[in-house]
Amino acid sequence: MPQLTELFWALFLLVAFVLVGIIWVGIIRRNVRRQTETIRRREAALEEHYRDLFENAHDIIFTLDLEGNLASLNAAGEQILGYPREEAVKLNFAQLVALAHRDSFRAILQQLKASAPNAHCEVEMRAKDGRRVMLRVNLRVQQLSGGPHYAQGIAWDITERKQAEEALQESEHRLRRSLDERVQLGRDLHDGIIQSIYAVGLALQECRNLMKQDACRAEAQLTKAVADLNAIIRDVRNFIVGLEPQALQGREFKTALQSLVATMSQSHAAQFSFDVDPQAADQLDAREATHLLQIAREAMSNSLRHARAQRTIVSLKRENGCVRLEVQDDGTGFEQTVPANRGHGLRNIAARANEIGARSEVVSTPGKGTLVFVEIPARQLYEPA
Repeated sequence: MPQLTELFWALFLLVAFVLVGIIWVGIIRRNVRRQTETIRRREAALEEHYRDLFENAHDIIFTLDLEGNLASLNAAGEQILGYPREEAVKLNFAQLVALAHRDSFRAILQQLKASAPNAHCEVEMRAKDGRRVMLRVNLRVQQLSGGPHYAQGIAWDITERKQAEEALQESEHRLRRSLDERVQLGRDLHDGIIQSIYAVGLALQECRNLMKQDACRAEAQLTKAVADLNAIIRDVRNFIVGLEPQALQGREFKTALQSLVATMSQSHAAQFSFDVDPQAADQLDAREATHLLQIAREAMSNSLRHARAQRTIVSLKRENGCVRLEVQDDGTGFEQTVPANRGHGLRNIAARANEIGARSEVVSTPGKGTLVFVEIPARQLYEPA
């Protein structure tokens, strides 16, 4: 009997424990179900929130695999690029990139494949309707649990900013070009037309002195002055319509310099002489010959107007493989350390030499004359056929 009683109580306790366990399991399952539903509602709310952000963002948001194939595209992407997402997800992102920028974008994908966590670039895109769209693209690598890696991207439309930058650069370029043209025009007028007018003025002064001494010579001098003035008028007209003086060929340099020396000699009591090595002249291209002639004109004019020289020697020769122009006078000279002594003409000489890649120098001592030389390096000289 006692054994039966013990068995009864053991069964009772077992049943009680089972019932309690069943009740607790039910309570736990109900709590788990409630928590699961709460978590799912939160996840759904978060998903809806992020979907709303995804769809209503003003910037392009997209995903793609590491080969560049689009997996998703938001409404902003559809609007900016003009592709419906159903069509876009069938494309590779590189197909939308302008040809000139594709290599840059593919290089970004290679960085991501090589374990770079993120990358960015600026690329030009072509919208479906052919519009040019500039985007700044940021990509970040992600991985779904155990799945393949993919890239999340966000792109900002910077088309207007780029257009503004290009417009500013073009405006700066036009302004710089205008300033350069103005400087060039001033230099050409100073070194060409103004010097020619000055030479004609000297010729007319000489003509006035000859009127009573030698009428025939005065008439010849006057005829040449008229011809020179007509040539100056033609040059002025060319400047007005935007034409440059005819380019001088290297082989014509000697003739042009000879004519310049003759004009200067007839217009003034000072003596001018020149010595031109024909082989050195042949090595000059048209641009170099034209600039060297203008430099010679400026230096010779300075020797008359400022230095009051009695003798000026102009030479063009080859020296150590270089072509060297020298203009040397026996005038008053000047103190080189005084900035006021280096006027517009000397600055023009330096600027012209710089334009043809030559080295220029002015050497002067008060009372001992002035030497102006320009040296064109051998490496850039034109070799005639």
